[in-house]
Amino acid sequence: MSDDRLARLLALKAAAEAIADPHTPAGIRAREELSESTLLSPEGVDFALTHCLEHQVSRSVLSALIRKCRRVPGASVLLSANVFSAAFRAIALALCQSTRVTVRPSTRDPVMTRLLHKGSGGAFELSAALSPQPREHIWVYGTEATIRSVKSGLPPGVKLHAHGPGLGAAVLVESEDSRQDGLAPAVDALAMDTVAFDQRGCLSPRIVLLQGSRHFAEMVCDHLVASLKAWEGKVPRGRLSDDEQADATRFVSTMHFVGSSVSCGKGLVSLDPVKDRIFIPPIGRHLHVTVTDDAIGLLTAIGERLTTVGSHNAELLPGRLLEAIGPRRYVELGQMQRPAFDGPVDLRSGFEVS
Repeated sequence: MSDDRLARLLALKAAAEAIADPHTPAGIRAREELSESTLLSPEGVDFALTHCLEHQVSRSVLSALIRKCRRVPGASVLLSANVFSAAFRAIALALCQSTRVTVRPSTRDPVMTRLLHKGSGGAFELSAALSPQPREHIWVYGTEATIRSVKSGLPPGVKLHAHGPGLGAAVLVESEDSRQDGLAPAVDALAMDTVAFDQRGCLSPRIVLLQGSRHFAEMVCDHLVASLKAWEGKVPRGRLSDDEQADATRFVSTMHFVGSSVSCGKGLVSLDPVKDRIFIPPIGRHLHVTVTDDAIGLLTAIGERLTTVGSHNAELLPGRLLEAIGPRRYVELGQMQRPAFDGPVDLRSGFEVS
């Protein structure tokens, strides 16, 4: 029987729906508290709650996920602070496995988890420490160091689902259409993907690969700068931590020295003067653009760090990449920060199939 798990999932979904609504008490509180805990601007928080929280998942999808996984005695979830909306999906996947789910929120940003807990009527437990037992599962979201630490302390028989750091890449291929009517919408969509969470998520685009001429690359950069400036007026970038600001300052200084770069609001678009060179910028709406004749070859070189590839035509990419680095998300630009609820973002570490 899965009804007990489904009831908890539906309660969690109802909590997320209330949080997403800016007019409910939960939605108002979420916007007030998350603006303090996440470092995002108030507009950035509202954008994420409106566009990136998967609260519209259907009952049928939740039921299908329950059927897909084997029921276990208990599940634990260790959350990170980078993308606050991801708490909903992470907790929901654990609830698909068990009615006894224990969650340790991020110490830096526990707000979303606590709001979901209260709004769902306690569909899961909150705890400052996790103690999974044999035959139970634990879902860990965090740095590689965090994952190693958790793994080393697990008792035998505990199944670990590890979700470490990653990054997204955008690909634009020069063609007659992309040079004309197809360019502006694709670049605007890429800018929107960049704005979400100020690039703190593992799905966030950080590098842009332009397969084509230098002239095409300059056209894309001009559009991208203009679009990011427009987004800054609608959804201003939030604050950066001291470490993030130090990384951003170094990156901006370096790019001004080695190549063509243009500020766009509080972010930066840099066009590498060296062909085929990959440079991964820090978070904060910084995009590094590389010109290449073989975008797929460069993506293959990034390897396991790559979580998501966005393109103006996502159907062009999966074939060769799938052979080279395995399953990844291949999506249209504008969808990089809007993963399918039952897609490969969290499920990439695998369910135990019934």
